[in-house]
Amino acid sequence: MSESQADCRRLPFLLTVLLAVVLIGIGVLAPRTALLGLDAAHWSRALIFAGSGILALAYVDAFRSRCIRVYMSVTLPILALACVAPLAAVERAAWGAAESLWINAAIVLVLLLVFLHFSLHTMPSDWRHGLTPVGTALFGLALAAAGALYWEFRGGGAAAVDKTLPLAADAVGILVGAGLFWLLMSHRLRPEAA
Repeated sequence: MSESQADCRRLPFLLTVLLAVVLIGIGVLAPRTALLGLDAAHWSRALIFAGSGILALAYVDAFRSRCIRVYMSVTLPILALACVAPLAAVERAAWGAAESLWINAAIVLVLLLVFLHFSLHTMPSDWRHGLTPVGTALFGLALAAAGALYWEFRGGGAAAVDKTLPLAADAVGILVGAGLFWLLMSHRLRPEAA
């Protein structure tokens, strides 16, 4: 695979995942008040998709790097368990939209883990070996954008006719997440410093 010793550094990856979780957590739990003239829902979306963008880039990078694949194989089940943890205190009959969202998120994380390992046996080796950090970043951005579009048009997005501002908040969040991912994982581009 196209990886270097720099890919195997645990601390930058751990900090990256922790930042993603913090951003998503703030987006979910933040007070619902407007900020700088923008609706709180848009700030919340931007933070959630910033964290999701970080995780999407890390996920796609796992197809390129064996070390990152191992890290993601540990991270995805932990995130899935974190999603279902809030459900332990709620009776199944009392589940509402929030609980359904958490269980769906956990299912998606498990399916992503299964796809990651299954695809390694089905995708062409030449394609995987030719991946670079830049290439996986582009695929990661595409994955995050697809998630945002699905959320808005088929998932839990608002029913508003004008989707411009929500999609703009998603896009800003994804780009900020991608930038943060690149800052924290930039050591991969300097393998001699690993």
